Amino acid sequence: MLAFLFSLVLHVYSGESINAALDSARAVYAAKAERTTILLEPGTYQEELTIDVPGVQLINASKKPSIGLKNGGVNCDDEAVRITWYRGHGYQYRSMDTINFGGSRSRRWNASVLVTAPDFYAENIIFENSFNLYVSEKEAEDSLYIIPEYTAHEMPIRPKEVGSTVVATKAYRERAAAISFTEGAKQAHLKNCRATGRQDVLYGDQGASIYWEGGIIAGSVDFIFGAMTLAVDRATLVANVTNEINDNCYIAAGRSGEPDKPSRGMLFYKCHIRYATNDELVKGPFVIDRAPNRAYLARPWRWWGETVWAYTTWDFNMLALTGWSTGLVKGKVGYNPENPCPYSYEYKSQDESKNRPAWVTILSKPQLPDGTKLNPRSWLNF
Repeated sequence: MLAFLFSLVLHVYSGESINAALDSARAVYAAKAERTTILLEPGTYQEELTIDVPGVQLINASKKPSIGLKNGGVNCDDEAVRITWYRGHGYQYRSMDTINFGGSRSRRWNASVLVTAPDFYAENIIFENSFNLYVSEKEAEDSLYIIPEYTAHEMPIRPKEVGSTVVATKAYRERAAAISFTEGAKQAHLKNCRATGRQDVLYGDQGASIYWEGGIIAGSVDFIFGAMTLAVDRATLVANVTNEINDNCYIAAGRSGEPDKPSRGMLFYKCHIRYATNDELVKGPFVIDRAPNRAYLARPWRWWGETVWAYTTWDFNMLALTGWSTGLVKGKVGYNPENPCPYSYEYKSQDESKNRPAWVTILSKPQLPDGTKLNPRSWLNF
């Protein structure tokens, strides 16, 4: 962790620009290498941010901070700070200054907030990509066209009405990150924050190290993904799924470096899994469902992806019986049908890990075979 001798404190009010505060942080850090704390008054900040200054802190300045949502997720609580942007895979917005290739070449899956510097800290902040949730004011002001060569299926025309929630349906679902971390984002710490979207919500490169303490991470498809070293500590994981056919929830999709150069992967420690409430996800033409067995702990992105769940609980009939999926690795190079994802582990899950595939290792004590203890601090070595 970097040592900072001085600290710059900036105050941003609703209607003002966080990017302007970051410009001040860049200038001060270049001159004095100071940490910058940005206190944010409650409100929704429709901005695309790049955190490229070491030691930036984003903190909700409310005396009673909230990370709650309301009106189906279209609005946030009065004491919440929400940072949101609207871009997703497969669409080229006129305001973009580069081609939207998607993936790692486009802001790590078009992240609303992209962290590239070490020692980032956030507290009581909502990070959101509205692309799969509702049409924001900024998106409605923009214009776009579809990039067919960068999509795997036919893309629908997006509505222009502010607040439209038809984009929350499965037909519109695409990759759109709320917050992403590059390899330079080491020792990031997010305390009681919320990341929300549908597909590919929280991403990290190999080399990034992230401590997510408390709070909420919400999504539906592979919504915590990448090759970062991540510890999610006592958080609530929310399945933003509907009653549409096959609208299942896959929480983690890890790849943990490369097969010849593996790195530490993801640890989920004492987390709870539940469905979204009507305040968090809009009903639209469908009803948020409580159908049983719709969530999977993980479907690894690559066979060598390391994913560990310790002391996990969930709402009644929430978890799919097998708990895990091989949907992203089946048939890929190196795939072994007898042991498709060998770095998959559980310890003391709510259902005692019954009905798991044979390739999931059920640990008898709170440490991995290599001796690594199953607690966030040991995992991250902060």
